[in-house]
Amino acid sequence: MKDQIQFRIIAASYEHSLLCLSVTIPIHSEQEKKEVELERASHFQPIFHFSAHSLSIRTLDIAKRYLVTGSNDEHIRIYDLQKRKELGTLLQHQGSITKLYFSNEVESSIDDEHEDDGKDTESTFPLHKKGKWLLSASEDGTIMIWRTKDWEKFGILKGHRGSVEDLAIHPTGRIAISVGSDATIRLWNLMTAKKAGLLKIKGALSRGQLASFIKFSLTGDHFVIGFRDRLMFYDTRKSEMTNLLSTNRKVIMAIDFFTFKNVEYIIIAFNDGSLNFYEFTETLFKSKKVSEIDGSTLEQLPEPTIQLQGHASRVKDFSIFEEIRGGILYAYMVSISSDGKIVVWDLNNDKIDQVAVYSTGERLNVVGTIQESIEKTNTMKPIYNPDDVDVKEGATDSEFESDGESLAHLLKGRKKKISNKKKKKWLKVEVEK
Repeated sequence: MKDQIQFRIIAASYEHSLLCLSVTIPIHSEQEKKEVELERASHFQPIFHFSAHSLSIRTLDIAKRYLVTGSNDEHIRIYDLQKRKELGTLLQHQGSITKLYFSNEVESSIDDEHEDDGKDTESTFPLHKKGKWLLSASEDGTIMIWRTKDWEKFGILKGHRGSVEDLAIHPTGRIAISVGSDATIRLWNLMTAKKAGLLKIKGALSRGQLASFIKFSLTGDHFVIGFRDRLMFYDTRKSEMTNLLSTNRKVIMAIDFFTFKNVEYIIIAFNDGSLNFYEFTETLFKSKKVSEIDGSTLEQLPEPTIQLQGHASRVKDFSIFEEIRGGILYAYMVSISSDGKIVVWDLNNDKIDQVAVYSTGERLNVVGTIQESIEKTNTMKPIYNPDDVDVKEGATDSEFESDGESLAHLLKGRKKKISNKKKKKWLKVEVEK
């Protein structure tokens, strides 16, 4: 329907579960917004819910038609969202997977002209990644580069002497940065898959805190490092620190950049259940007395321009979904918490409101969003046997694969010999050291 926005939310939990929901949000005129309670008008539809890993899921990312998840079990699972099926597992890391990050090329690069990435011809999705490459980071101190065309390992980035806590790719797609438990920031040339630079984090500035987050600004001119209760800002070209701010003892849980009402914000989620929007201006990322910063006495973050309180406990992650339809941009933010709640926020009005809330009953850890049109029912493999069952016209979605659990259940009593051709195809994905 044209009078509603529909997209999918994919969340993962400490309980090893992977959950997908379809959320439908009505689009109302200003007059209708006053008369209708949007939270009641919106609704969720469960798509799948199953145990994807043997240990807690720490990270996920989405690009093209693919979903990847990383866990403490050292596995990276690959899923095809178009066909709603698991493709395989990447097994090269020797430690917990800490971060998965798809590239987002400036110009679309189609390596397989026959590949359908679930693109909707009537709508466009600005935040949907191209995903030519996948970067995976681990507690083993390495970052691996995977080519998503065939899921072959393209390169391995070595340098960190401890766990790689987080990584980010520059908007140009040419360089990446990572931060590790060894108190170093490393720059990588993705064109050559080699180290491009090294920055050391002074202990006096971090006060022994672990750097857990690293993000590029939307232009890539700056990047920010998040510690437990402080933020460190850097100039990308000069590779110099420009500011260090304290969060006044609030623990940082997630960081990202977003443009709202033509203004760039850095969004920070805290352990008190709040989401805070700070205008990313020079007064925030550049200190006039940067040479005098010693880490003992820090300036505080200014009051947020926008503050949202939708959770009773720490906000673990958030994701933003955008859709351009009829020349109009619609934006929504999805936040998750340890309390098990998924909250959807409407970013299209001057006042940001909750429009939908869903309780999962699990300790949620990471979340992502994707357009509803990503799934193509006509490409999904039927679960019935055409030779045994008469195919009726107008087959429903229930007659197709629903998730990994149902597929495994069906295969238990029906073991078929796998052809050599299929074995070779699988081995391209599941690689063991």
